[in-house]
Amino acid sequence: MFTLGLAFLLLPGRASAQYLQPGFDKVEYIELLKVSAAFGDSAYVATFPKPERYDFVYRSPVVGLDNRWDLWVAKDKTRPTAVVSLRGTTANSVSWLGNFYAAMVPAKGELTLGEKDTFPYELATNPAAAVHVGWLVSMAILSRDIRPKLDSCYRTGIHDFILMGHSQGGAINYLLTAYLYNLQKKGELPADLRFKTYCSAGPKPGNLYFAYDYEAATQAGWAYNVVNSADWVPEVPLSIQTLDDFNVTNPFVGAKGIIKKQKFPNRVALKYVYNRLSKPSRRAQKNYQKYLGNIASGLVQKNIAGYTPSEYYNSNNYVRTGNTIVLLADADYYQKFPDSAEKVFTHHFHPPYLYLAQKLDLNNTNSETGNAPTPLEGTWEANYVMGSPTPFAELYPNKKPALVFDLAEKRVSGNTGCNQFSGPLVRDGKKIQFSDQMTMTRMFCPGGGETLFLKTLNSVNSYAISPDGTTLSLIGGDVALMRLTKK
Repeated sequence: MFTLGLAFLLLPGRASAQYLQPGFDKVEYIELLKVSAAFGDSAYVATFPKPERYDFVYRSPVVGLDNRWDLWVAKDKTRPTAVVSLRGTTANSVSWLGNFYAAMVPAKGELTLGEKDTFPYELATNPAAAVHVGWLVSMAILSRDIRPKLDSCYRTGIHDFILMGHSQGGAINYLLTAYLYNLQKKGELPADLRFKTYCSAGPKPGNLYFAYDYEAATQAGWAYNVVNSADWVPEVPLSIQTLDDFNVTNPFVGAKGIIKKQKFPNRVALKYVYNRLSKPSRRAQKNYQKYLGNIASGLVQKNIAGYTPSEYYNSNNYVRTGNTIVLLADADYYQKFPDSAEKVFTHHFHPPYLYLAQKLDLNNTNSETGNAPTPLEGTWEANYVMGSPTPFAELYPNKKPALVFDLAEKRVSGNTGCNQFSGPLVRDGKKIQFSDQMTMTRMFCPGGGETLFLKTLNSVNSYAISPDGTTLSLIGGDVALMRLTKK
């Protein structure tokens, strides 16, 4: 099927031209969403637009931990390009096992996939780089089928490949991209193969040092991480950072020695504080490795005959990776795709990503320069605060919290849902900081709404405004801690 399909779809004599361009291409990404959605069941596929630029050529058998991939080729035979599309998590428990097998292994090493079956790999040159072992196993097994198809495409004149994965497919796609780049570097793939990667709705694939290598290899505009700001999946796996996760040169290396040199009262106090800060994260990391490494590996062995677990890398400091394109959820989005305690994937599937991608305005930079009014200026009313088991309406039964920004005076005021407050505002571009020294009225406030609101403000370090200017997201790290609507 594969060979005949290619022979029919390609014109001869187009062997050397390449057409892929660096940079995020909105139309290209939307087409890839359509390609990726083809993995769904018949009802799901029937409701989603069909690809217009690509023809389906090949679907792999199910392998590894319920993994599968598709090959598509461009309809325009004068611009030969192929798409490698990786399937995401399915309803099968084996597929979920691939996610839960979440210990880290070195980004360079060898997997034992069977009694006489080893898979050498290199995904990064930094010896401190590490990746998710479950997705590495999936990538390794999938690559056995992908590489021959790349060779076949190359022989027919296709030198440009787009690598696409949504959800778990996005996570695997990071590792596949790194693997293929390193094969090319070693001369095991033709130097004139060109890869462009879209990891859509993907979770975090590895630690900071893997991210550094991956981003350095793809930073010229050849790889993108596309996330819906309302989607929780890009926020996992849970990340645990210990003092071992820092670069070799850091202020913590000699901390114990410095503490020992202190006089008795200070030495005892500093040692106590040091242990209280470092030991819980170390203990959590060991438990993570125990349950999502050692125990999960036993289940993997039952599904992959002859698989032998690798030696783990003692880290679980997962970080977001790649050049990120944020599809920022706005008020209209939440009308169409409301938050739901029952439908936890409501923001994760292809339709919400397609909806936001179609609205994406890459010319609207929200630069907040010049004499025009800044999008942040004015009054914003909260409609979501992270971290409470109580529904928002019950948390603030009488009045919703609000923020009023006066950027000329560098001040913020508003209400907590109960008390009024006012104080200084520190802002630098998209970075923002709310003072914990606010002037505030002293009314008695029942419930925990005010406390949660103020605690959340103190955790905010940046913000983002939706392209239509109606929704403000206050962010801590990579997580939207609070959402507000322009009034």
